[in-house]
Amino acid sequence: MKIYLDVLVITNMMIALVYLWCISRITHDKLTPRQEIMGAVFSGLGSLLAMAHSESFLGALAITLGKLLVISLVIIVSFRPRSFRAFVKRGVLYLLCELLMGGACFALVTLTHSAVLCVKNYVVYFDISLLQLAVCCATVYLVVILSETISRRGGEPIKRYRARFKLGGFELSVPAIADTGNGLCDSFTGAPVVIFRSDELFSRYDLDRPERLGLYGFHPIPYETINGTGLLYVTSKGSVTISGRDCEKIVACCTGVMPRNGGSEYAIFNPEILV
Repeated sequence: MKIYLDVLVITNMMIALVYLWCISRITHDKLTPRQEIMGAVFSGLGSLLAMAHSESFLGALAITLGKLLVISLVIIVSFRPRSFRAFVKRGVLYLLCELLMGGACFALVTLTHSAVLCVKNYVVYFDISLLQLAVCCATVYLVVILSETISRRGGEPIKRYRARFKLGGFELSVPAIADTGNGLCDSFTGAPVVIFRSDELFSRYDLDRPERLGLYGFHPIPYETINGTGLLYVTSKGSVTISGRDCEKIVACCTGVMPRNGGSEYAIFNPEILV
């Protein structure tokens, strides 16, 4: 089969965009158009691996390592993971998308005996014209936009959560807000922090008295918001349970406490910790 570079690159850019959209839905990441385009460009350039030819073990190993490098670059430029764990999670999801795509292509070729597509060196190539490719790109884009629109209008407008903190015999439950912008992690353990704005918690553990912080395992870490900077008192003791309409999970996290300063009592968490 003759391979045309323009079709090869554009096809794999389009496939990468679908992968990134699926992964971002699972991990609750918000990708900017720039991040999506950069990831698609790296994937498109990585599709040039299909042009490589090797019959030796070392050659096959080099192609495999090259594919893993391409995937790593796509994950880094698209998702900008904050930790190695987050990088591995998104990398595994990307590999799963690749596996599902490869399996679908293999099944299609086996069942239809079609010569329209082929898979070489972990790269999918469709033997179609640029006009057909443009139609496919437009179709996929419209399907994604339609799916997103239906999801926003038909789904629950606001997902309601509650966060429950438990330490010994004390327990406190407050409304919780899922915020993908909460990327705060404990500087000592590296664990994500669920923030509780609660005067009851703040006063119970005497967080306004620095000499008593160590009694309950609290330590201050700096935080920054659009309203300014400050100190958040964080502990790894106790447990936090996030519950919603269709989920309840004890999450692996630290607990951060701050006074509510006259506002409502609530907790803030990154929805990624529910995955």
